Amino acid sequence: MAKRIFSLPRIDELTDDQKKAYRLPKYGQYMIVGSPGTGKSVVALHRTEKFFENKECFFLTFNHVLSTATKQLSTSDFDCQTAMSWFYDLYWKLVEGTYLNFDNMKMPERAPHKPDYEQVVEKYKDLKKDFNNHQLVIDEGQDLPEGWYDCLIELGFENFFVVADQNQQITEEHSSRKVLQALLGLEKKDVIELKENWRNTAPIAVFANYFFTDKSSPKPKLPDRPSADIPILFDYRTIDKISEMILGEYDRDPSKLIGLVVPTENKREWYARKLVNDQIARSNPQPVISTYHYSQKGKVNIDFSYGGIVVLNDKSVKGIEFDTVFIILDDFKMINNDIESLKKRFYVMASRAREKLFLFKNSKFDNIVDEILPGPVERSDKTGEEILKRRKI
Repeated sequence: MAKRIFSLPRIDELTDDQKKAYRLPKYGQYMIVGSPGTGKSVVALHRTEKFFENKECFFLTFNHVLSTATKQLSTSDFDCQTAMSWFYDLYWKLVEGTYLNFDNMKMPERAPHKPDYEQVVEKYKDLKKDFNNHQLVIDEGQDLPEGWYDCLIELGFENFFVVADQNQQITEEHSSRKVLQALLGLEKKDVIELKENWRNTAPIAVFANYFFTDKSSPKPKLPDRPSADIPILFDYRTIDKISEMILGEYDRDPSKLIGLVVPTENKREWYARKLVNDQIARSNPQPVISTYHYSQKGKVNIDFSYGGIVVLNDKSVKGIEFDTVFIILDDFKMINNDIESLKKRFYVMASRAREKLFLFKNSKFDNIVDEILPGPVERSDKTGEEILKRRKI
């Protein structure tokens, strides 16, 4: 394995807007909004490191992979959990649940892993708790439903530092920027917009912005990072071509972390095994192939400080960044004819890539994704270049 650059920017390296967000008062309700790569999570992490010593500051993330990456970035030992795991744990402690009273005291749910927030609010009214000194730093706050926030407000939580981007909503239950501002009683001065993209090259940002659907906000500014590596869509006929390209890309520079994004769990397991079983002699040792599934119960075995290949489904890459990203388009589906949700998923996936972005589509089958991809001759209004090159392999 080769070491890669994976560190939190210093405070003096933050932009003026990021510093403004970082220096907001300790107590209060605030929201930081911005597109991928604008440093929302960076500011949130610095804020947590600044205030966590009182042990009443919690950093809450969207998923376990993002939680792991956050912990690896930080040098502090603060409490970092997924928002829903923390929510369930909090409820269990407040109702004094034990294995003896589990059936009576377990979280009321409308469906598995979906709390019945109205019942929880009623339960919390009877508890008469006060958490007004606690602080919640919430990453990807747009992917939590209104009821989640209602329950915490009922408990007396008053200090919310929420980072959000409603164009990255990928959950069935979520909260818009407008709803979050109303819930938290935010005034204009309590919302800071971050506009500079520090992650993507300009061609990758142009491609990601093609899937931008948020009509209430202007498209994110393009980064000042020109590159000849325009995203490429490969029409393939055999799976071996895909695995060879991914492994070859790693072999050229083992210090790079490569993300392989797939639409289903079957694809995730299959590609992880395929890459691990590579028998071709190469210039460098075989890469570490990492993957994660929710059945691992939060035990994420991915080291973001080293090069390698990480195979994940599209929801698990939320908030993560890779040097190079490969996306398998086969088997992506549009749910309930909701093309906007499909576009948001692609906005999230594409914006994970720092330097290079490749997509693969089986040339033998039609794909619903064709409906949302840029056409063969479409060019960027900003750069005049192709948005997506197309090749056959």
